[in-house]
Amino acid sequence: MSMSISLNTAVQALLAQQMALDTTAHNISNASTPGYSRQRARLASLPGAYVNDGLPHPGYGVEVLDISRVRDIFADFQMRGQLATGAQYDTEAQALTSIENLMAEPGTAGFRAAIDQFFNSWRDLSNNPESGPARIAVIQAGQTLSLAANRLGNSLVQQRTDANNRVAASITEINGLTAQIARLNEQIVPMKLSATSTGDLEDQRDLAIDRLAQLMNITYVEVDDGSVEVSIGGHPLVARNISFALEGVPNALNANYLDLRFAGDLIPLSVTKGELRANLDIRDSYVPARITELNTLVSSIITDVNTAHAAGYGLDALTGRAFFAGTSAANIAVDAAVAANPNFVAASLTAGGVPGDSGNALAMADLQYARVLAGGTQTYNDFYGAIVAGVGVTLREATSRAQAQSLVVEQINATREGAKGVNLDEEMVQLVQFQRAYQAASKLIQVVDSMLDTLINRTI
Repeated sequence: MSMSISLNTAVQALLAQQMALDTTAHNISNASTPGYSRQRARLASLPGAYVNDGLPHPGYGVEVLDISRVRDIFADFQMRGQLATGAQYDTEAQALTSIENLMAEPGTAGFRAAIDQFFNSWRDLSNNPESGPARIAVIQAGQTLSLAANRLGNSLVQQRTDANNRVAASITEINGLTAQIARLNEQIVPMKLSATSTGDLEDQRDLAIDRLAQLMNITYVEVDDGSVEVSIGGHPLVARNISFALEGVPNALNANYLDLRFAGDLIPLSVTKGELRANLDIRDSYVPARITELNTLVSSIITDVNTAHAAGYGLDALTGRAFFAGTSAANIAVDAAVAANPNFVAASLTAGGVPGDSGNALAMADLQYARVLAGGTQTYNDFYGAIVAGVGVTLREATSRAQAQSLVVEQINATREGAKGVNLDEEMVQLVQFQRAYQAASKLIQVVDSMLDTLINRTI
């Protein structure tokens, strides 16, 4: 009977050490797999059965209680709280970099250069007001200014559209992630009940939660049955095996950009952090403010130039014409009649066009230095320079925040990886340890077999 127990004990040891070896091999093979958490076979001794015969009885060997993941739950919680902030700052910095690049300042292709070129063309015309080529140059400079304003205005509008497209893409991604978490919950719960290892499925779920945390400010809790519930602003996103989808609803009062809410009801989605918050802020706050500033500048140029131009006379001795058409950066253009006939360019202040009279051309050129914006304190260039400088300052602040937050995330991630990451040196030590234990159990079987052979075949 005792040898039978010894044999069973050895078999138990072989199975347990084999499972531990398999777990170690699984760790080694996934050392570079994104999101993988190292696993451990938790071993425990099997106590001996109670027999009332007055004799001591040893235990029955070893068993594998479970195969569990090694995670630092507190580091996970910290990490996900910081991921939303980091993703928000990174997204803001990227969007602001695009806006700064649009302005192309300082440079010869920017809007400031187009303003200078336009007023300098009037200054050149004042030197020879009857010159046809000089008049054509004024019209061309006006067209260049208009195109530069159109390009910048339309590009800023496109920035809003791009941000809205990113919002729509985030909604699709969020719905995919919550559906994935719900499916994984559905798989994990029954496996937990049957004591089956769920480490790899939990890793997939954690990756989905990490990405969800980058997109917006979620809260989550692990339930006793092994499922994870996720919510935002007190409204559930995932409840066990059920996910709650989001949708974007076009807002006619906001250029048909998307308002966010939970699908099937009128509850708005409250987003305070993450990539989604950054894109909403860029779309609805930051870029509209820059568009308003640009339109203030362009409409002032249109009004001031048209007022001054209407006071002068062209070579046809007529007055009262506007030079620009339109009201904003998006639609400013040289008046069609003026563009078609250079003689309509009003360079003179004298009715009938006294030869050599360039009074209105000089008045037009002097507008370049007139302080007509910001309560009469800034010229056109000053005002535009303030816009450019504001974008630059905001970008530097956003970049600084993003870099500082990146360091915070890296530090927390180092702690997190220290817990869950696979250390190949440690795994090799474990490998040798389990190998030796397996060999010892195998040797025990050989010894028991030899004893049985002696007992059965060699006893007379």
